[in-house]
Amino acid sequence: MSVAAAVPLIDQDQLELLQAALDPDELRAMLVALPTAAAAGLAAIEAALAAGDLPQARKAAHVLKGSSSSLGAARLAELARMIELELATADEIAAHLPPLGETIGATTDALTRAAERL
Repeated sequence: MSVAAAVPLIDQDQLELLQAALDPDELRAMLVALPTAAAAGLAAIEAALAAGDLPQARKAAHVLKGSSSSLGAARLAELARMIELELATADEIAAHLPPLGETIGATTDALTRAAERL
């Protein structure tokens, strides 16, 4: 099991903090917007790799990490953090893109369910 897979998909404590701080409609809008932002982040990382621009790939991962962690998408944030800070080569980053895509899908499902419960 990878380190990222050991991280919970969703940080329930973070979601509870958001629920306490935000209007349900506002939080719902934020939760349903994350999948689009995450897909754009993945596309930006892929484009940067295709262009041979590792700094830009890391910058895109940084943005993805921030938006994911703020909304409680813990595993997605961890994968983005690894891409930003730990992976040294384009090949290493490319190898982490399939799990990143899978995690975006799983996170989308989980956040959609959470938004429906608000």
